[in-house]
Amino acid sequence: MSSSDSDDPQECPLCPEDAPVDLPAYEAWLQCDVCSEWYHGVCVGISAAESECIDTFHCKRCMATHGPSSYKSPASRRSQRKHNRVDYTKLNEGQPATFNQYKLRLDAHEFMDDEFEHLADGREVTGAWIRARDSNDPFIVDSPAGLGMTMPDPATTVADIARIVGRDTAVSVMDVLTQEELSGWTLGDWADYFMAGRRQRILNVISLEVSGTALDDMVRRPQAVDEVDLVERYWPAAKRKPDRFPRVKTYCLMGVQNAYTDFHVDFSATWVYYHVLSGEKVFYLVPPLPSNVRKFEAWSKSPEQAVSLFAENVKQCFEVRVRAGNTLFIPAGWIHAVFTPVDTLVIGGNFLVMQSLNTHIGIYKLEARTHVPARYRFPFFLKLCRYMAELLVRKWRRMDAHAKTAWTLSELEGAFVLGAFLEASLAGEGPDPAATVRALGDRDALGSHVADLLELVAAELRARMTPDEWLNREQQLREGCHFGWVRPGVPQQASLLLAA
Repeated sequence: MSSSDSDDPQECPLCPEDAPVDLPAYEAWLQCDVCSEWYHGVCVGISAAESECIDTFHCKRCMATHGPSSYKSPASRRSQRKHNRVDYTKLNEGQPATFNQYKLRLDAHEFMDDEFEHLADGREVTGAWIRARDSNDPFIVDSPAGLGMTMPDPATTVADIARIVGRDTAVSVMDVLTQEELSGWTLGDWADYFMAGRRQRILNVISLEVSGTALDDMVRRPQAVDEVDLVERYWPAAKRKPDRFPRVKTYCLMGVQNAYTDFHVDFSATWVYYHVLSGEKVFYLVPPLPSNVRKFEAWSKSPEQAVSLFAENVKQCFEVRVRAGNTLFIPAGWIHAVFTPVDTLVIGGNFLVMQSLNTHIGIYKLEARTHVPARYRFPFFLKLCRYMAELLVRKWRRMDAHAKTAWTLSELEGAFVLGAFLEASLAGEGPDPAATVRALGDRDALGSHVADLLELVAAELRARMTPDEWLNREQQLREGCHFGWVRPGVPQQASLLLAA
């Protein structure tokens, strides 16, 4: 590589025309050692620090005649810019690389220790216990005893999963290096890859939903989840058709050693339970503070995402290890990444709860605002909201005063936000009002239910607050204060959600 200043790069052939090249992410450059073409590090997904591992770089055009790039020793530098070399071809085509840039980032960051509640077993984990918790923190159940949960034998292998579910079943596979999906895989292909002694690349399966399969028959999720799950409680039994019903109850996650899923929020900020059958997972958890959610949205849309760790942008990110036999519960809205230190098999599922409904709706709106594809969002969310409004009105009309006092403040506020959200949706607010109205069905009938729901729930909320408190709180709820993190030791009833 020449050391002449005349060799300084002028433009990157991979940049789109509107690339924000004045951002810091675009300051690192990489040069092909054959044709001398320059590339932005961000355009090939490598940070300046990570590129220190790279020796020679052959671009895609030159690889056919000069072979692949290599990662052996720190690359040479010239001038004040970092012009290091990277295996662009392997990154672009999802081929193997000799280092894991995500692990380098994780190892370089200092995370906070696990400060969350650990329960020896699940005997006290009931629906009532979840509803009454004074914290929105994750919690870990060390032993499944008492959870009312049934799981496959811990000795179950990925080959067994493929046999039980069906080797021809299509499965979405993620290439860890690019964090992109690979198409055309079946469970049989995945089992062959997973069970192979030597793997060409690091892959991950995190979205195999198995409802209605023979594996689903072997799984019963924690009893407490059934007791609080809004789909279970409010979706009419007569309308649970397989293709028109949220199938998010039971997932099988299969990760190989060094697999990694970057920071994300589960669709519609669902609660999640993860039970590790075998192996181990490491979670990196960021609380859903309004400031963190804003930072996450900005980071997700920035080129910095390709070359940085989201944890570097926030004050608190907790490292939590979940080992074989443990069950982790993550409440609504927590931003998290997951690393797999050893081959691991997990059974888990997603669920919505009343006390987090404001957060569920807030993330749903964020997903719509940022045009998240439908396949990555909670299925039939608007239809569930409609069913909830209809049933809640009928239930509240029958409730006596004692039954109403059993509702926590956060549950009441969730029901009110539901009504306010549907009211705004029926009025045509949102990114796609026509599609929203179609999903909600009969506008007049639903509008009547929504008005009744707001009136009934508001009456109970007013009874628990002073007039001034309710005047302020009603405005906050209607405007959509959807994100709040209750710190340990701070009762939910004393915590006001903050505007996003």
